[in-house]
Amino acid sequence: MMSRVMLLVLLVGLSVAFPRSVLAHKASDSFMYITADQIRLDIALQDMQRIQSLDLNNDSQVEWGELRTAEAAFSQLLAERISISSDDESCPLVIKFAGLSEHSDGPYGAWLIRSNCLAQSGAQLSYSLLFDVDPLHRALLVSDLSGEKQLGVLSPSKNTVKLNERVSALDTAEVFLWQGAVHLLLGYDHMLFLLALLLPATRHRKHGAQLPLRRVFTDVALVVTMFTLAHSFTLVAASLGWFSLPSQPVEIAIALSISLAAVLALMDVDARFQRGLAMGVGLIHGFGFAGVLSDLLAASSLKLLALGSFNVGIELAQLALVILVLPLLYRYSFHAWYQKKAFPLAAISLAASGLYMAFQRI
Repeated sequence: MMSRVMLLVLLVGLSVAFPRSVLAHKASDSFMYITADQIRLDIALQDMQRIQSLDLNNDSQVEWGELRTAEAAFSQLLAERISISSDDESCPLVIKFAGLSEHSDGPYGAWLIRSNCLAQSGAQLSYSLLFDVDPLHRALLVSDLSGEKQLGVLSPSKNTVKLNERVSALDTAEVFLWQGAVHLLLGYDHMLFLLALLLPATRHRKHGAQLPLRRVFTDVALVVTMFTLAHSFTLVAASLGWFSLPSQPVEIAIALSISLAAVLALMDVDARFQRGLAMGVGLIHGFGFAGVLSDLLAASSLKLLALGSFNVGIELAQLALVILVLPLLYRYSFHAWYQKKAFPLAAISLAASGLYMAFQRI
């Protein structure tokens, strides 16, 4: 009885808990462009608003005058969350608001950070902006201090970087492979869609008989492969700037894809239809994955390595999810309470979660 309750809590918890923390736009990212003279930091206006009130007249819009009014206070906040040191000594910073920039998900505030330490051999950058309010936030950086443009990622678990240290191709691959895995596992909308794809494999088939686990894995592998091929195509194309879509419609479509997959799971559609669904929806999810990289990759000769590593990280995380969740669902799928209660409740919860996220993003 206890195991039944635990499984039910797991399924429904996965379905309804995560969307409460999902942002209304793509994953929170800032962008740092580092040269010997200065750092240009681009921060989404939505993210700036999350850590300091900018909308002074409460009209739900951040205007130019409001940004200039908040410049001094926000510059001080940046000075508290960003630091540069050399030989273990803190370096003075000059921080100035430079205007607005445009990224795939909308307007960003552009800030210039100057320091005499930037070109020094032992210079180190520390960054803790937004990590306390959003553990999913990442600072994506491109630096040419070492003589060639190099890519990096700052996160809560690794929030410092040596500015003049040459980063090897292996280090770049490792960083972006890990970030790809993290992006899927903490990108709850993508993970919930995969869960919705797994559910139909646990439905009883003809005359109440269930397929062998090996056959179930094979069916799921084909569905996930279709999803992988599709999102890999748009991930590469969008990240390299071949074509793109506005961020908000993509994020809304991703949320609605969860609801669609969950409703079709309840309808018990055949495997061929589900593979087609996975491929079609995967094209949309690829644009969501690309939102993390498309604003950064064009600047580096390592863009293909970073992109490939990021994609492999996504696939490894997908595989880990299937290996961990599918056998558990399969084990309980023979029980009547699973087919009559747990399965439909999980599917309905997933469908509701997708609609809730879509409403948030509108």
